[in-house]
Amino acid sequence: MPIELLIQALLNGFALALVYVLVALGLTLIFSILEIINFAHGEFYMLGGYATYFAFAVFGLPYVPTLGLAIVAVGLGGMVAERLIFRSLRGKALNAFIVSLGLLWVLQSAAQLSFGVLDKSVPRAFSGIIRAGGIIISVERFVVMLAAAGLIAVLYLFLQWSRVGRAMRAVAQDADGAALQGVNIEFISMLGFAIGCALAGAAGGLLAPVFAVSPAMGALPVVKAFIIIIVGGMGSLPGAVLGGLLLGTVEGIGALFFGSAAVNILGFLMVILVLLVRPRGLFGVA
Repeated sequence: MPIELLIQALLNGFALALVYVLVALGLTLIFSILEIINFAHGEFYMLGGYATYFAFAVFGLPYVPTLGLAIVAVGLGGMVAERLIFRSLRGKALNAFIVSLGLLWVLQSAAQLSFGVLDKSVPRAFSGIIRAGGIIISVERFVVMLAAAGLIAVLYLFLQWSRVGRAMRAVAQDADGAALQGVNIEFISMLGFAIGCALAGAAGGLLAPVFAVSPAMGALPVVKAFIIIIVGGMGSLPGAVLGGLLLGTVEGIGALFFGSAAVNILGFLMVILVLLVRPRGLFGVA
């Protein structure tokens, strides 16, 4: 097999996997700080897609400011959701599970009533292709990869070096101990939830020009995000990145050898194999 064909398959897999890592990182951040799993996370991805559609396709704003607007808008929506819905559910996994499922249906039904059930196309933000030897990638997907990687790097630097980021890590490790050191747990929880939702909105905005926008568009990305989280280890941000790269590798090579119809099956097979060897995931803790 030509090496160019293998590299091409890996690029195709990584282009989407890096965006799904953004969704997974948002889920992981929320779980680490609030100790809940937000099953409505895919709907915040959907809101990012619709924000991009209206700002870019309908009102004609440039794409880069549109993406920033989508991130901020969805982040503010996440802030409101944490304040009104999830704040009292911190650490109550079962209650949060039921409430987040209800929020999922509310947001999805509201999108259907407001925007209709038909898919809406977003114009391409970038045109052209990039050639490097026998490897070809569209400029649009290349920009998506760079933007996703850049957002992942910004999140890492924020959590590692900023005062608020260190406070978030402290709350994730020991909320009571962080509170004794003067950390405002409620503010950190609200900000963590907002950043997690903003990451999902960024993913929706990045893929809106690649795929159609619809009320149910968040279903597949959130499933991919759960695969990434389970493989990497629940609550581990480095694990989410590694899980995304593994998923991109498996799906890229799988599409090359078995066709696109088998890609989703391979992702779940990877989950089963990892859990058989390491039940808590690659970077998860007991």
